[in-house]
Amino acid sequence: MDTLKEQQAENYLKEAGLSLDAAKAIFEKAKEEDKNLWANVVKCCYDAVEQAVSAVLAKKGEIIPKEHPEKIKKLINLYSIEKTIERQLFYWLRRRSSSQYVDIKDGLLCVPHELFSEEDAGNCLEDSEEIIEYIRQMIE
Repeated sequence: MDTLKEQQAENYLKEAGLSLDAAKAIFEKAKEEDKNLWANVVKCCYDAVEQAVSAVLAKKGEIIPKEHPEKIKKLINLYSIEKTIERQLFYWLRRRSSSQYVDIKDGLLCVPHELFSEEDAGNCLEDSEEIIEYIRQMIE
């Protein structure tokens, strides 16, 4: 395996861990101060997951797609992924843009901080931790 690709994979995993730590810190801050930061938690969690996905693709010597959906699809298409993990990946991929962008859907204004609850953020944290651990095991 190319040493540079291995270093890339290691660093993607480090970034995933840091993004997940940021998500946890935001979650705790939101709870402590009763702030509606749940969309920010989801955004950081998704970033962590995508970095972990990029880590496994790098480790396996694959080209890492730049488009968000393509990274997830490539992982699923190339490797046998548990169905639970696959469902989690696609679920949060679908919710990703809602956590980041103010959008108009069906004539309604969709604002990230209005779309996500503490429960959503907690579920995203749990799923992200599970996905990242699963990916760590794939890499080992």
